[in-house]
Amino acid sequence: MTAQEGFHLSAALDGAGSHPAAPARPFTPQGYASLVRGAEAGLLDFVTVEDGPGRLDSALLLALAATATERIGLVPLGPTTGDPGTWATRIATLDHLSGGRAGVRPRVTTSDSERARLVALFGTPEGDRRLTGLFARADEFLVAATAAWGTGVEPVQNRPPLAVLAHATVPYRLAAAHADVVFVTPQDTAGLVTIRKEVEALREEAGRPPGSLRVLADLNVVLAAGREAADERGSRLDEAARAPFTSDAAVFTGTPERLADLLEEWFREGGADGFRLRPAVLPDDLETITAELVPVLQRRGLFRTEYTARTLRGHLRLA
Repeated sequence: MTAQEGFHLSAALDGAGSHPAAPARPFTPQGYASLVRGAEAGLLDFVTVEDGPGRLDSALLLALAATATERIGLVPLGPTTGDPGTWATRIATLDHLSGGRAGVRPRVTTSDSERARLVALFGTPEGDRRLTGLFARADEFLVAATAAWGTGVEPVQNRPPLAVLAHATVPYRLAAAHADVVFVTPQDTAGLVTIRKEVEALREEAGRPPGSLRVLADLNVVLAAGREAADERGSRLDEAARAPFTSDAAVFTGTPERLADLLEEWFREGGADGFRLRPAVLPDDLETITAELVPVLQRRGLFRTEYTARTLRGHLRLA
C-alpha cells in the first residue's frame, strides 16, 4: 500500500474493553450497535466482535448493527468447528443483511483437554507436532467452508474477507494460505519488519499474488488528552487489576497525537498495511480514537476523509 492511499484502521470491540480492569459494562445488543455506529462515524474500515462462554453471539450482534449502519465492515468470530457449510451460511447471511460488509475471523478451536496438553507440551517437539496438526485441521475446515460459498451459498461479496489473528509461523502459514487480513502482534518496529517478511514469504510459498493479504498490527490503547493524564489513567487501571497491563499485543499509553506518531512509523517503516486498535475501556477509548485520533491521521494524509466503497472488500481494496 502506498502512502498516498493511507492505511486501514479497525477496532476490536472486546467485552468492556481490552484492559482486565475495564469497568464492567455488560453491553446490550443495542449497546453494541451504538458502539459500531460510533466506529462508523470515525470512518473505520471495520470492527471485530468476540464471543464465547458467557457472551452474546458475535454474528447476531453484528446482524443487528448492520441495520443501524451503512458502510462499516462487520467481522464476527468464526470458530473452525462444527459443519463448514453451516459456518459458511452464517457469514453469507450477515453479508446479505449488511449489503456486502461482512467478514469473519476464523479461530482455531480445541477442547479443554487438548488445550491443556498443548500448554503442557509448549515448545517441545511433541507440542509442535500437535499444534501443526491442529492448524492442519483448521486448514481443511476453511477449504470446505469457503468452497461452500461457491456452491449454493452465495454471499454478496462472493468471498467475505477472512481475518486471522496470528502470533507465530504455524498460524502465519494458515493466514498466508487463506486470509485476506492477518492481525499480527509486534512489540516494536523491528519486530513488525521481521513479521512482515515472514508473512510475505509464506504468502508467496502458498502461491498467492502480492497484495492479496493485508497485514494489520494489533495494539492495545489507553488514551488521554495529555501524557501525564494518560499515565495516571493507565496506573489507575493497573492498580484496579492488581497487575501491570500485559497482552499478546503491545500496549500503548499516551495521547492521540503520540499514537498517530507510532502508527505512522509502523506504517512507513514497519510495513503495516493498517491497524486493529483494542480500546482499553469501552466506549471511552473508542470515542477518543474516532473523535481525536482520526482527525490527526486525516490531517497527515494517512487516513480517509470519507468512505469511497460500500463493501468490506472495497474498504480493504481487495480484488
